[in-house]
Amino acid sequence: MLNAPLSFLSDDLVGYLVEHVANLTYWEEALNNLSLADPVFTSFCQKYLFRTLALGGRRGTRSRISKKLTQVKNILDDNPLFANQVRKVELRIEHKQNAWLLQNPSGHDPLRTDAVDALTFISVFRLLANSPMPPHELHLNVAIYPIEDPVLLVGRLSQSFFSQTLTILHLTECQNVPLTLFLICSRLKDVLIDSVEAAKEGYDQYPEDQCFGRESPALERFNYRDSHAIVKQMITPPPRFQTPVVLWSKLRVLTLCPHEANEMALLQPILDAACPTLEELFLTNLHVGPDKQLPLTGLVNLSRLSRLRVFSLYAKIKYDAPGSAVLRDINVVLGTIPVSNCITNLFFDLCILGEREHPLRGCLDEDWEGICNEAIRISFGKPLELDFEIVVSGKFERGRGKKNELYVSIMEKTTSLSDHPNICTHFWNPTYWDHGLGPFPRGQVRGRCRR
Repeated sequence: MLNAPLSFLSDDLVGYLVEHVANLTYWEEALNNLSLADPVFTSFCQKYLFRTLALGGRRGTRSRISKKLTQVKNILDDNPLFANQVRKVELRIEHKQNAWLLQNPSGHDPLRTDAVDALTFISVFRLLANSPMPPHELHLNVAIYPIEDPVLLVGRLSQSFFSQTLTILHLTECQNVPLTLFLICSRLKDVLIDSVEAAKEGYDQYPEDQCFGRESPALERFNYRDSHAIVKQMITPPPRFQTPVVLWSKLRVLTLCPHEANEMALLQPILDAACPTLEELFLTNLHVGPDKQLPLTGLVNLSRLSRLRVFSLYAKIKYDAPGSAVLRDINVVLGTIPVSNCITNLFFDLCILGEREHPLRGCLDEDWEGICNEAIRISFGKPLELDFEIVVSGKFERGRGKKNELYVSIMEKTTSLSDHPNICTHFWNPTYWDHGLGPFPRGQVRGRCRR
């Protein structure tokens, strides 16, 4: 129990303390301990402890998952109010026969031809449906196995609260994913697709009410990687669909990998559809497999993005390749940004790599002056946050000292920026770790510098 003056803390201050504890690395253990320290913390900690409901498990057999589901159901049966705290549901399925998880338990299922006795996800969904604010976020991971019965999956979700509440959908390592999964959730705003394969069969077996006659969700955030087939279908659906699967006309944030040719081929059609609204473009996702720097000229045109504020790019430069034109290629893309623009942040994450021991030759010949000139042109006197995050990777004759020499040489090539006080330039390289300074988080936007 707390003693005065801690026992007299206001709710706002208690909530503030708990919020910071929830941001710790081992937040779950810390919140569990804090919730038991004094009743004043309990309800505040439960907000975070019960926010995410994880169902399923790694390499879980049917019996193991059923046991986990039974534990969750017993907790919610004993205290139904816990369901009010759940905002996100994570379904992780790592076995081939997974359709039973979405069947109705204890009796005949109208969507199936067999009876089901085991406890399933549906049992837990029914308890969550009693909440005045059912969960609005769903993360689905089916690992190496395809979704066994995609028609059942879509049918079950369309009958659940998710069809009315779902705004955030993350699909990771899922195979046989149907487009109808997006169309049944009209309020969907935020979608992440990572290593996802489209449904293998056609859509003739899907009910008509899943394929058309529904309001298409208008996405605001879209993040994709290694999933070009399903994204291509989202842009141009099969003939079975009489309405768009998703609308791009309200998209504000787009994230993808600049090193995947198939993904980059789909970028411009999305940019064209989202040109009135797109505010942030992150070409920063890491590639699945060997990295190869793609030429961006011809793949990226930013001229029509009238509201674009943030452009962030992850690029690779070979330091042992004299005449390398990676920065020149980037400068061509930046050149498509008109002088009259809304740009507030430019972020360049540059990885300099190679196999030889003489890194200065190639990368210092890059067009560093040109990229500075483009930043000055884009700024045109207005405030601009410019980030250079540079990491050198490779073998060096003199090790760390050679890398430090390169970092200093690159900074010296950007001195023209110092004549423009409206441009706040931020450099980061691994030597900053010695001063306790880590890199700026990927995918986030730096606020205006107050210097």
